[in-house]
Amino acid sequence: HFVRVVKRMRSPDSALRCSMTSWLSAGVSNAPFTRAIGSRIDRRCRTFATAKHSQDYIQNTKIPTYHFQDSLPKLPVPPLEKTASRFIYSATPLISEADLKETKTMMDEFTKGVGSKLHQSIVDRDKSQYSSYISKPWFDMYLECRTPLMLNINPQITFIPDPNPAKMNQATRAATLIWSTARFYRTLMDGQLEPDMFHTKACMGGSGEGFFRFLNGRGGDDTFKAFCARLPRKYAFYGAYVYGTYPLDMSQYSGLFQSTRIPRVGKDELRKFPDSRHIVIQRGADFYKLDILREDGSVVPGGEILHEIQAILARPLPPPSQPAVGVLTSLERDAWARAREALVAGGPANAEALDDVDSAIFAVCLEDKAPVALLEAQRNMLHGDGRNRWFDKSFQLIVSADGRAAVSFEHSWGDGVAVLRYFNEACEDALEAPVLSPV
Repeated sequence: HFVRVVKRMRSPDSALRCSMTSWLSAGVSNAPFTRAIGSRIDRRCRTFATAKHSQDYIQNTKIPTYHFQDSLPKLPVPPLEKTASRFIYSATPLISEADLKETKTMMDEFTKGVGSKLHQSIVDRDKSQYSSYISKPWFDMYLECRTPLMLNINPQITFIPDPNPAKMNQATRAATLIWSTARFYRTLMDGQLEPDMFHTKACMGGSGEGFFRFLNGRGGDDTFKAFCARLPRKYAFYGAYVYGTYPLDMSQYSGLFQSTRIPRVGKDELRKFPDSRHIVIQRGADFYKLDILREDGSVVPGGEILHEIQAILARPLPPPSQPAVGVLTSLERDAWARAREALVAGGPANAEALDDVDSAIFAVCLEDKAPVALLEAQRNMLHGDGRNRWFDKSFQLIVSADGRAAVSFEHSWGDGVAVLRYFNEACEDALEAPVLSPV
């Protein structure tokens, strides 16, 4: 079996009583965190040699995925005067004339005083780093935010239903999307995903749809691609620019898979696990571990994934009275950080279980509900009851009992560009995939 157990989660009762919210009883200390399928539990090596198989890719690009990355121009620091002017322009329709006059006076004093010094510090910092000057403030803003991730940080995007009824039962839908996601992952990891590009010319984007061609990631004709692929990485951006194409930053893709947000008191941290081969599947309060990559790095066939999903769904749901560890990820961040510390203090099995969840390529949530009303369905995808969610993961693939599916993603590691590219590619690949048969 590919499904392996994540150890039981245990924690000292006293620590739980101090760390958890009042509605969560200390009985969590004895609750099973996961269940196993099958009797064989093996701890395979997490490193593997990449094996390139064409069936593992959703596309084969002529331009390597990160070909433009070294030549991208840095985002310029705007002049302070321009920033001040834009601020006044934005405030004008929102405040009274008296307040606007006072705002202009304050802005003038700011630009001539401390604002000038602050601006120069940004310019100096920008000269000393490779990435954008707003990169560090971005991460600090999200990671220092103490509000719960649920509702405040994590959005969701819902997939369109598969028109083939045979592919819309929960097990098949989940297995197909997992398989397509694994294929997208291998495509990205092996540099076979076409770079994100914005085409300004119809002949380059195919239909002249510009932004949408960029989202699909398949714009540009063969001559353009062959030309750019031959350019040294140091100058590749400027070659694309000659064609009226703007390559876009792809650095956020590094946080899409095998990553998680770790709660810490005061400021969270982002962690990467580049050698992981498994995903975590949540159903109710139970967590399952499933390898979707073989030891050589190739993608596990969809039929085998389907077999294991069916086995999970065949097991009885845990009773509602069973405390769910996943709901702790919906707490205020400092509260969750202290709760996590208490769990780790419960013993090495807890730390190992948390590591299995943290290091998963991504998370899957199998819902036992199938809301009919659109608003109720969207709320279920956004947060549900929180019991079978792990909001810290880079993203969660959620599949309801009727086969409707969505992606919920944690926002600190990146913006929606990488998620939306994955979402569109995986959706298209899953729609084109054949009906899976369990193996």
